[in-house]
Amino acid sequence: MALNAVFLIAQSPVPAPTYLALSGTAIGSLSSAETAMSGSTINEYPTASGYARQNLNPTAATAASPSRSWNTPVITFGPFTSAPGTCFWGIACDVASGGAAHPIASYILGTARTPAIGDSLQCNAGTGAAGVGFICQV
Repeated sequence: MALNAVFLIAQSPVPAPTYLALSGTAIGSLSSAETAMSGSTINEYPTASGYARQNLNPTAATAASPSRSWNTPVITFGPFTSAPGTCFWGIACDVASGGAAHPIASYILGTARTPAIGDSLQCNAGTGAAGVGFICQV
Protein backbone atom coordinates (compact mmCIF):
# COMPACT_ATOMS: atom_id res chain seq x y z
CA MET A 1 0.00 0.00 0.00
CA ALA A 2 2.88 2.37 0.73
CA LEU A 3 4.31 2.02 -2.80
CA ASN A 4 0.85 2.54 -4.28
CA ALA A 5 0.49 5.76 -2.26
CA VAL A 6 4.01 7.01 -2.95
CA PHE A 7 3.61 6.51 -6.70
CA LEU A 8 0.10 8.07 -6.65
CA ILE A 9 -1.60 4.86 -7.87
CA ALA A 10 -4.02 4.42 -4.96
CA GLN A 11 -4.71 5.34 -1.34
CA SER A 12 -3.96 8.91 -0.35
CA PRO A 13 -3.40 11.28 -2.10
CA VAL A 14 -5.88 10.75 -4.91
CA PRO A 15 -4.41 8.60 -7.74
CA ALA A 16 -2.63 10.72 -10.35
CA PRO A 17 -0.05 10.25 -13.10
CA THR A 18 3.65 10.12 -12.24
CA TYR A 19 6.49 11.04 -14.57
CA LEU A 20 10.07 9.94 -15.11
CA ALA A 21 12.76 12.59 -15.43
CA LEU A 22 16.46 12.22 -16.29
CA SER A 23 19.29 13.67 -14.20
CA GLY A 24 22.94 14.34 -14.94
CA THR A 25 23.90 14.49 -11.26
CA ALA A 26 26.96 12.37 -10.53
CA ILE A 27 26.60 9.27 -8.36
CA GLY A 28 26.90 10.29 -4.69
CA SER A 29 25.89 13.91 -5.33
CA LEU A 30 22.07 13.63 -5.48
CA SER A 31 20.59 14.85 -2.18
CA SER A 32 17.69 12.89 -0.71
CA ALA A 33 16.53 16.14 0.94
CA GLU A 34 15.40 17.76 -2.34
CA THR A 35 11.72 18.77 -2.27
CA ALA A 36 11.40 20.17 -5.83
CA MET A 37 12.76 19.19 -9.23
CA SER A 38 14.41 22.64 -9.35
CA GLY A 39 16.63 21.57 -6.42
CA SER A 40 20.31 22.36 -6.76
CA THR A 41 21.44 18.70 -6.78
CA ILE A 42 18.85 17.32 -9.23
CA ASN A 43 20.40 18.68 -12.46
CA GLU A 44 17.51 17.56 -14.72
CA TYR A 45 18.21 17.32 -18.44
CA PRO A 46 17.43 20.60 -20.27
CA THR A 47 14.23 20.78 -22.34
CA ALA A 48 16.17 22.74 -24.99
CA SER A 49 17.91 19.44 -25.86
CA GLY A 50 14.64 17.85 -27.04
CA TYR A 51 14.14 16.20 -23.65
CA ALA A 52 10.77 15.93 -21.89
CA ARG A 53 9.61 13.98 -18.84
CA GLN A 54 7.71 10.82 -19.73
CA ASN A 55 4.72 9.10 -18.11
CA LEU A 56 6.05 6.43 -15.72
CA ASN A 57 2.74 4.54 -15.53
CA PRO A 58 3.86 2.23 -12.67
CA THR A 59 2.11 -1.02 -11.86
CA ALA A 60 0.15 -1.50 -8.67
CA ALA A 61 2.54 -2.67 -5.98
CA THR A 62 2.88 -6.42 -5.45
CA ALA A 63 1.65 -8.02 -2.24
CA ALA A 64 4.89 -10.00 -1.90
CA SER A 65 7.61 -9.04 0.55
CA PRO A 66 9.35 -6.88 -0.38
CA SER A 67 6.53 -5.17 -2.27
CA ARG A 68 7.59 -3.80 -5.67
CA SER A 69 6.22 -1.59 -8.44
CA TRP A 70 7.69 -0.98 -11.93
CA ASN A 71 7.09 0.86 -15.19
CA THR A 72 4.64 -0.85 -17.55
CA PRO A 73 5.33 0.90 -20.86
CA VAL A 74 8.60 1.20 -22.73
CA ILE A 75 9.73 4.74 -21.88
CA THR A 76 11.59 6.68 -24.59
CA PHE A 77 13.37 10.02 -24.17
CA GLY A 78 14.39 11.86 -27.34
CA PRO A 79 15.56 11.92 -30.00
CA PHE A 80 17.78 14.66 -28.61
CA THR A 81 18.28 17.81 -30.67
CA SER A 82 21.45 18.74 -28.75
CA ALA A 83 23.74 16.65 -26.55
CA PRO A 84 22.29 16.84 -22.99
CA GLY A 85 25.31 15.36 -21.15
CA THR A 86 25.72 12.13 -19.21
CA CYS A 87 22.66 10.66 -17.50
CA PHE A 88 23.12 8.87 -14.18
CA TRP A 89 19.59 8.90 -12.71
CA GLY A 90 15.93 8.54 -13.48
CA ILE A 91 13.78 10.52 -11.05
CA ALA A 92 10.07 9.87 -10.56
CA CYS A 93 8.07 13.05 -9.94
CA ASP A 94 4.46 14.22 -9.79
CA VAL A 95 4.21 16.81 -12.61
CA ALA A 96 4.94 16.59 -16.36
CA SER A 97 7.11 19.73 -16.48
CA GLY A 98 8.48 22.55 -14.36
CA GLY A 99 10.76 22.94 -11.38
CA ALA A 100 7.95 22.94 -8.81
CA ALA A 101 7.32 19.20 -9.37
CA HIS A 102 8.02 17.03 -6.31
CA PRO A 103 10.59 14.23 -6.59
CA ILE A 104 9.17 10.88 -5.46
CA ALA A 105 12.03 8.43 -5.96
CA SER A 106 15.38 8.18 -7.70
CA TYR A 107 16.56 5.29 -9.85
CA ILE A 108 20.26 4.87 -10.50
CA LEU A 109 20.95 3.73 -14.06
CA GLY A 110 22.65 0.35 -14.44
CA THR A 111 25.12 2.08 -16.78
CA ALA A 112 25.51 5.84 -17.24
CA ARG A 113 24.49 7.01 -20.73
CA THR A 114 25.69 9.98 -22.80
CA PRO A 115 23.31 10.47 -25.73
CA ALA A 116 24.49 12.36 -28.81
CA ILE A 117 22.39 14.52 -31.12
CA GLY A 118 19.73 12.28 -32.71
CA ASP A 119 20.03 9.58 -30.04
CA SER A 120 17.22 8.42 -27.75
CA LEU A 121 17.35 6.77 -24.33
CA GLN A 122 14.92 3.96 -23.64
CA CYS A 123 13.81 2.19 -20.47
CA ASN A 124 12.21 -1.15 -21.26
CA ALA A 125 8.96 -2.17 -19.59
CA GLY A 126 9.56 -3.60 -16.12
CA THR A 127 13.11 -2.28 -15.74
CA GLY A 128 12.40 0.65 -13.41
CA ALA A 129 11.62 -1.34 -10.28
CA ALA A 130 10.85 0.41 -7.01
CA GLY A 131 10.88 -1.44 -3.75
CA VAL A 132 13.32 -1.59 -0.88
CA GLY A 133 16.05 -0.28 -3.23
CA PHE A 134 15.20 1.77 -6.31
CA ILE A 135 16.87 0.91 -9.61
CA CYS A 136 16.41 1.81 -13.26
CA GLN A 137 18.25 0.22 -16.15
CA VAL A 138 18.13 1.67 -19.66
